[in-house]
Amino acid sequence: MATTFARAAGTNGVTRRRAVLAAAAFALATSLVGPSGASAAAAAAPSPEKSPDVASGITHAQNPSVPEGAVWTEQYLPSPAASTDGDPVELHADVLRPAHLPPDARTPVILSIGPYFSHSGAASDEHRPFTGPTQRHRALIDQGDLLAAGYTVVFVDLRGFGGSTGCLDFAGPGEQADVTAAVEWAASAAWSTGRVGMYGKSYDAMTGLMGVAARPAGLAAVVSQEPVWDPYSYLWENGIPTENNRATPEAYLQMAALPGIATPGHVDDLVIPPDTDRYRDNAAYEKRHPECATSLLSDTLVAERTSPEWAARDLASRAEGSTVPLLFTQGWTERNTRADGLVDVIDGLEGPVSAWAGPWDHVAGNDVDSAGRLQMGRADWFGEVRAFFDAHLRDEQGPAPSFALLDNLGRWRTQAEWPGATREVTSALSPAQYVDTGEGAGALPDGDDGDGSFFGTAPRTAETLGASQTLSVPVAEETRLTGSAAVVLHTRGEGAAHVRLWDVGADGIPTLIDETLTPVDAGGTTFVTLRAIDWTLSPGHAALLTVGTTDSLLWRPSPRDSTVTIDGGTLTLHAQGTSADVPTAGERAPFLDAYLADARWPVAIGAVAPSFSLADPVPSPTAATGGELARSGGELSSAAALGAIAALALGAALVRRRATRSSR
Repeated sequence: MATTFARAAGTNGVTRRRAVLAAAAFALATSLVGPSGASAAAAAAPSPEKSPDVASGITHAQNPSVPEGAVWTEQYLPSPAASTDGDPVELHADVLRPAHLPPDARTPVILSIGPYFSHSGAASDEHRPFTGPTQRHRALIDQGDLLAAGYTVVFVDLRGFGGSTGCLDFAGPGEQADVTAAVEWAASAAWSTGRVGMYGKSYDAMTGLMGVAARPAGLAAVVSQEPVWDPYSYLWENGIPTENNRATPEAYLQMAALPGIATPGHVDDLVIPPDTDRYRDNAAYEKRHPECATSLLSDTLVAERTSPEWAARDLASRAEGSTVPLLFTQGWTERNTRADGLVDVIDGLEGPVSAWAGPWDHVAGNDVDSAGRLQMGRADWFGEVRAFFDAHLRDEQGPAPSFALLDNLGRWRTQAEWPGATREVTSALSPAQYVDTGEGAGALPDGDDGDGSFFGTAPRTAETLGASQTLSVPVAEETRLTGSAAVVLHTRGEGAAHVRLWDVGADGIPTLIDETLTPVDAGGTTFVTLRAIDWTLSPGHAALLTVGTTDSLLWRPSPRDSTVTIDGGTLTLHAQGTSADVPTAGERAPFLDAYLADARWPVAIGAVAPSFSLADPVPSPTAATGGELARSGGELSSAAALGAIAALALGAALVRRRATRSSR
């Protein structure tokens, strides 16, 4: 994680370990890959005494940061949306063309647009010895053989970042306009076939969702890893500030101030010129425009979800009805870009949707840990990405839309629907009373890690588990809880309610599955929707819902120190059997064990009488028919449908039908 983020967060009183985690807000999870190897185009390199000109094209032999087999040029394009003060916005793009093709050869384009492509560094000034295109997503270029396969790769700086002018606006109308402009520019370029695919992780995965929502001309497919589905929920939870509520915008303002590289570089006999005056002048835009910080902080300080500021950033409503194909990844146990809003977005889509989802943290599909284990536990991420892009950008035969899921027991499966066939279970909530004393992350001074966990501060006792405790009968067979749980609270008093869903083992020890924090409604009825989950209860385990004051480090509430009385309410869960699961290839994600240890409450629940049953869940769906494949949102020929059915029989594909839309 970038040190810039840690410094920004430190001014907000977040503990050092948690500051690096949460205030990094969409930061890089993949290591930046350094340049390596020699270019096949080395013979075309100029003599050392000549300065290569990026306007005419630079190869790997002329600048080692350029991928082998690429010719790098810089381009500039206008955005249709003005900056905060009315200035026109100019966007900068690094373009990597296949070196083995003629300059005018038409190719499909894979485009990333985001804040991480500055020549100075991804998230902070990395003091690079010479300028060059970003190394972010370099593994996709190299391991996906994009250039050899005849793809053009384009990196575009969002407004305010890198070589682009204008004020950043955190997924606002300006950045949304930038996404549309970049895609349509790439689609209309003389060297483009007119088809553009978007690729990204974290923030530049959220820009992919902006593309899905905007549907610009030429956008043919989007790959979005661990995106922010709902910008509001990244900074606010039901009007309560998240831990990184201030640190994230401040960190991005620091990133927007990265200057570019002003000095020439030297590599052996090569002299690499610095960034152009135009690039460095654009990069200094924020320093000349203090209104950028004022505007960004003003917009993101608004707590009300229905405000014009956040309504303009509502990706779910804008994406409804979109037919742009989407491949995404989501860690159910994500500690950065959580699954808030996921169901709202994907349920409104009309195009084909594929995914990898499971209990991992903020990682990319190809990331490995220090022991060389894949962080998601599943191989051939780039193979799937290439097949996805080849199908939608080249009309090649590809797999049917697929949903591959890793459960909390370490097993991969495919299924024909997600969430799939479920049994809705509703229970009355246990009445209780508590005092709203929770300060969350705001209670900890700098340097204090609390109990050292992500989820709570010491002490963890049966009493601090939650005042209202509603427990199910232990399940006799494996039972999956999936989709989004819904809670209705009937209350008196004022304060915040920490709503948590747990997996209680046979020993009475609970493990956290899901949680949210909400102010109780002054009218006496509060509606709560938890984020999407996919969690299997083992035989002898039970589901527990608790409500009370908070000790979580996720939020910074302002406690009322007043009594909240829970007069009752309801819990609605969606239960599913596992006997018909279709296994598929994959291993246990390394993060799963760390999560299970961290999320485990070290004290058994008290004497709570079970009050509802999860028994007799609907079996999981079996292999899809051709008709079900067609209803996945994709248009399939008869041959494609038959091929997809065969793949399902091998456990290699599945199709998602629309989930029941949940309200927030």
